[in-house]
Amino acid sequence: MLEDDVCDYLVGAGIGLSMGSTGNLFKGTVPETTPASQVISIIEYGGRPALRSFGPSIGDPVHETARFQVAVIDQQNNYQAGRTMIESIYRKLDNLANTVLGATTYLMVTALQPPFYMPPGDVQDPNLQHHFTINFEARKARG
Repeated sequence: MLEDDVCDYLVGAGIGLSMGSTGNLFKGTVPETTPASQVISIIEYGGRPALRSFGPSIGDPVHETARFQVAVIDQQNNYQAGRTMIESIYRKLDNLANTVLGATTYLMVTALQPPFYMPPGDVQDPNLQHHFTINFEARKARG
């Protein structure tokens, strides 16, 4: 699964992420309560149709394209820490190529845009936390 693969990669990337009951990295949505002041989530969403090989007829899929979002939420007084984390994740994932994560070969992971900030009022956060996000596209080998 993409979320598992990306989380495992980021935990081993040396940027201070960990999973588990005391961790700061989550697959899917972030729980209501967490011991970490900074939390990061990986959420997969709709991708694009698989690329197929051509010959006398349309062949089997060569690769599939998935998309996922990385979100960093940090406390009201930690803007810079949140910004630094999203930049670190951006640098680790953007243009990651020909890499096996889990049992899947990722041909290319590309950021769809640079990281961006969502002000507290835009996300209806009563705690006025800082929200940073970035979207990626991942081409995964098939077959």
